Amino acid sequence: MLNGPRDLTVETVPDPRPPEGWALVRVSHNAICGSDVSLFNNAWHGSAFPAVPGHEWSGVVVESRSPLVAPGARVAGEIAMACGHCRWCRANQRVMCPELKEFGFTDPGACAEYIAVPGENLVPLPAGLDLLTATQAEPLAVALHALHRVRLEAGERVAVVGCGGIGLNVLQAARATGARVVLAVDPRENRAAVAARLGADTVLSGDGQVAEWIAATGPAGLPDVVIDACGEPEALRRACDLVAPGGRVGVIGYRVGKQVELMSAGWTLKLMETIGVMGPGHYMPRAVDLLARGAVRTEDVITDVLPLAEAGKAFLLADQKDGDAIRVAVRAHE
Repeated sequence: MLNGPRDLTVETVPDPRPPEGWALVRVSHNAICGSDVSLFNNAWHGSAFPAVPGHEWSGVVVESRSPLVAPGARVAGEIAMACGHCRWCRANQRVMCPELKEFGFTDPGACAEYIAVPGENLVPLPAGLDLLTATQAEPLAVALHALHRVRLEAGERVAVVGCGGIGLNVLQAARATGARVVLAVDPRENRAAVAARLGADTVLSGDGQVAEWIAATGPAGLPDVVIDACGEPEALRRACDLVAPGGRVGVIGYRVGKQVELMSAGWTLKLMETIGVMGPGHYMPRAVDLLARGAVRTEDVITDVLPLAEAGKAFLLADQKDGDAIRVAVRAHE
């Protein structure tokens, strides 16, 4: 229970009771997203304390009042609950719905032993997919949504700025799409090393290195697509510098309240597009398939797993700015 900024306690509360059309899920694991950390630090929007955080999770259905799912089903969950009929819902952009609710922010999330979820939000998992690995279905779906938004095609060159959980999922999703990840940028050495292991041609850390790489590569060799998975102002500036003339910058990461100053002529002089991305879209089933086939690996992305009783420690670990943690997961049940 996140009672207020950086005030997290583990408490005994009544089990949720699923209404008609919903199911009760026994949570296996929940991974801590950067947005959860922002909520922890009171630097988020669309939520209020107290809150039960968590939206990257997996588990097993124990009770169902929905015809869409049966007890015993292994599932992951969509984060968004929306009206279903507005222009954004009809366009598969539920996170833009004016009536949007989100697990872990406006509604109780999965840092808990049980969570109640609408049947339509549950995505079935194949028997061979490990439940810890399945927590990455939601962030991988965000990555796939981003690549769809920037219209990535096989054979294009991609750079990823920010190699946390989302960035490393973007890197792997881009390669699974048939693109070539020519560059990954992250100031943390361990994250850069993971990016290299997962297939980035070149990994860099500082602005000086990036500037040298741009100069050496030349306009014709710059990435067709750059994904900013960090959200800090300097990361977006770096992404805009990196993209090839006529290229596209996809922006996934963001920091509430921060501003970035960019040269306004950049869009015109480079024929550059910047494209915002929010949420998993309708890519959860595709994400589950990639995880099940081993096309996306998580063993280097999920670096730490702590029991639910140590959720406070898990959030502090995920919040470290200079540690080795990438994705920290909370284990509710084995």
